Amino acid sequence: MSKIRTFYQNHLKKKMFNKILLLYSMVMVLLFISISILAYRYYEQRVVREQMDASLQELDIISISLNQQNERMYAAVQQIYTDAMIGDDLKYFLTHEYENFLKWRLNQYANSYRTERNSFDYHLRLLLKAEASIANIVLYSSDQDFYYVLNRETQHFYEQPRLSAAHQDWFERSRIEPWQYMGNEPLFKGKTSGESTPYSYVNVLKDPVSLKKYGAILFELNTDLLRGLLRDKLNNTGSRIMLITSQGQVIFDSEGRYDNTIYPYWKQMSQQEDWVDLEERSKVQLLNIGNTGMVAAAIIPESQIEQSLQTLRFSLIGIVILCILISITVTFTVIRRYSKKIHRIVFYMRRWQEGDLSKRIRMEGEDELQQISQSFNYMCDRLESYIQTVYVSEIKQKNAQLVALQAQINPHFLYNTLESIRMKAISSGARDVGQMIYILATMFRHLIKKQTHVTLAEEIELCRMYLALIQYRYENKLQVETNIGMSVAGSIVVKLLIQPIIENYIVHGFRTDDEDNRISITAAEQEGHILIRVKDNGKGIAQEKLLELRKALQMEAGAASLSSDSLGLKNVQERIRLNYGGEYGIHVISEQGKGCEVIIEIPSTKEDWPHEERIVGG
Repeated sequence: MSKIRTFYQNHLKKKMFNKILLLYSMVMVLLFISISILAYRYYEQRVVREQMDASLQELDIISISLNQQNERMYAAVQQIYTDAMIGDDLKYFLTHEYENFLKWRLNQYANSYRTERNSFDYHLRLLLKAEASIANIVLYSSDQDFYYVLNRETQHFYEQPRLSAAHQDWFERSRIEPWQYMGNEPLFKGKTSGESTPYSYVNVLKDPVSLKKYGAILFELNTDLLRGLLRDKLNNTGSRIMLITSQGQVIFDSEGRYDNTIYPYWKQMSQQEDWVDLEERSKVQLLNIGNTGMVAAAIIPESQIEQSLQTLRFSLIGIVILCILISITVTFTVIRRYSKKIHRIVFYMRRWQEGDLSKRIRMEGEDELQQISQSFNYMCDRLESYIQTVYVSEIKQKNAQLVALQAQINPHFLYNTLESIRMKAISSGARDVGQMIYILATMFRHLIKKQTHVTLAEEIELCRMYLALIQYRYENKLQVETNIGMSVAGSIVVKLLIQPIIENYIVHGFRTDDEDNRISITAAEQEGHILIRVKDNGKGIAQEKLLELRKALQMEAGAASLSSDSLGLKNVQERIRLNYGGEYGIHVISEQGKGCEVIIEIPSTKEDWPHEERIVGG
């Protein structure tokens, strides 16, 4: 049990494909074994049926041959009754003394009533000539108590012989059993044995008028010759053929084991069961030979059937083993292929768990595992995009705040200090200085807030305060115009979305020597999008540099292709794409010496805004 438990823990518990392979293998083994057993049983029955059919054909051949022989002997007896001359000749021979019979026959010949052809002995010699299996014909006279033995070479006349001990009642038994087993002992003492004639066919002779029994005719069969004739009729099918009398004496045995003996399994054979226990378990077929009382038996031993099926059995075992091996091999190959795919998916999932989202599963095919791989790859893409959107956006936002507030070590201390300076300037009568400090402090207060998204109105207000400081710096040299629609004022935008663009204008496009500098900020909704336009009349951008700027803005985030002069625009572009997607961003229109226009396109995100219909400043 411990080994089984260990095997289960190591190879099956957490390995689904091993379980599938084991279950499939068990099912296939049971299936092939079941099919092979059914096929074996079918062919076994077929072989038995074929052998039994072949044996039955042999029995039919033997039956036909013996019936023909029996019919010829019976016909010979019937001719004695139907031919009056032969019948009278035989009757007179058996009912009178031999000298009187000779005188009577001479008188018959003399009177020309009969010829030699009408004599019984001529008739019987013709039968001996036609039937080679008849060794002797014995005529018995019950009135005169003599025996007349006729064969092909000679004839013998025996007056009142002494019967053998085993045949004292042969005449009485002949009425019931026409076929009698005489054995190797002759019928009476002094009878010439000649050939082996253990079997005889007896026919009691009667007077056709009075029906009085006056004798009998015995046809003694030459069993050696009969066996030879029967063997010639057999087709060598392998079955054991036997010819047995009704008492169980064996006339013929194709194996020669029980010739002229009592068959010890005659009673078992007579039961006619499906399988009979003889020398071994066997199939038996019996066929009665006419009215002779003999039975022809065909015996098919189980060992012979098993031997016939041995090749089939080995072939089936080989085929089943081969099919099982091929099935398991093919299944193992297919399952191993899918197992490798699963292990690859598990490997990459572990890499993802460790934080490496750069890996992607490459899976061939179009099955469910390939669909799972595609889904995981898509999930990683979305997750990576989400991380870029959330975390990278926050990093960019913090960087923008750091650029705007380079001295943010302690913003609260700086804000409080500026407030103190402002109050000192106001108390000294420098109200302009106090107002500038107030604006700067308000900007710092706005910038140090932690939220990364504000309303568009709050973003515009921050830009107005920044431009107010510039106006204080360059007195009467900058005009500012803002025009923000009420429908977009409450929209949520990324913090510091517009201020870097305005700062880019102040640093690179502002004409310090001119008095007509002008910048306008407008925002309106168009087809579900918000368009923010920052337009100035500054120095503008040269054509070559403008193309370079536009190309750099279309690049992916993180590409360091812009000069430090345009990092603010690139920063705004990246944060827009990270927050809203690649279809949004900024577009720059400019001509050198004629100013510049920056168009910002973002999606519209509504928020209730309770202030006036339009915010207009100048």
